[in-house]
This record gives sequence, C-alpha cells and structure tokens, in this order.
Amino acid sequence: MANSGSKVMLATIIGVAAGIGIGMLIAPAKGSKTRKRLKKRIMGFADMMEDDLSDKLNAFKSAFSNEEDYIMDDEEPITDEKETL
Repeated sequence: MANSGSKVMLATIIGVAAGIGIGMLIAPAKGSKTRKRLKKRIMGFADMMEDDLSDKLNAFKSAFSNEEDYIMDDEEPITDEKETL
C-alpha cells in the first residue's frame, strides 16, 4: 500500500513541475507583471471574502443578541426538573 502512495506522490510532484514549466514557457507577460496581477486578484478575492465574512458575523451577532433580548424579556423563568422535585 505504501508503494501505491509513493507513486501517487511522485506523479503529483511531476505534474506540478510540468505545469509550472509549461506555464513559464507560454506566459503572455513578464514574471513581475504576472505576479503583480496575481497579487491584485488574490488581494481582491481576500477583501471580498473578508467583507462577506464580516457581514455574516454581524448578522450572527445581531441574531444572537435578539435571541438574548427575547429570553430576557420572557416573564416565566426556566426551571430545571431537579429543582421542582
């Protein structure tokens, strides 16, 4: 079984190396320009994900705070079964 895992790992490494080599050969722009473009895209994606996560976190917090208000406004206290016995 270890032999099979080794073959998969070797094939993955060879595939990644071949992909990088082909990418370097057919790249339409210089490496520095490509890195700058890639960095801008990644940063834009990260900003988008951060905004989305922030919105979801705020929605969760507001829903949780509304739930606490509802529980606090409830006139009947919740009692445990053990306390009433």
